[in-house]
Amino acid sequence: MKNILHAGLMTLALMAAPTMAIAHGSMKPQHGGMVQMSGETMMELVATPKGIDVYLSEEDEPLAAAGYTAKLTQTVAGKKSDAALTAAGGNKLSAPGFKTVKGAKLVVTLVDKSGTRIFATFQPK
Repeated sequence: MKNILHAGLMTLALMAAPTMAIAHGSMKPQHGGMVQMSGETMMELVATPKGIDVYLSEEDEPLAAAGYTAKLTQTVAGKKSDAALTAAGGNKLSAPGFKTVKGAKLVVTLVDKSGTRIFATFQPK
């Protein structure tokens, strides 16, 4: 009886494993940027000639950027600079004119309407 129960539990665990591995959706960049997960929220940071864009999603579904206030903090050699990220339609937040510095650490801070903060750290190459 113990062997049958053990085999049944192992079978259930193996059947659930593939589902657990993809529960948060794809970590593949959709816009050519860098991707980080924070809890259930995926952020993709994209440096463009016009500035920085951040795309938000959860389990491969876009999150409305208008539901968040956000900022981008860049740290270089111990010095920090901040820029507001503003909703730019759909799941996109933008910091126009923001230029990244090689070797900088970038932190995106999102605050939802309930006041919950979500952070993601990026290290551009």
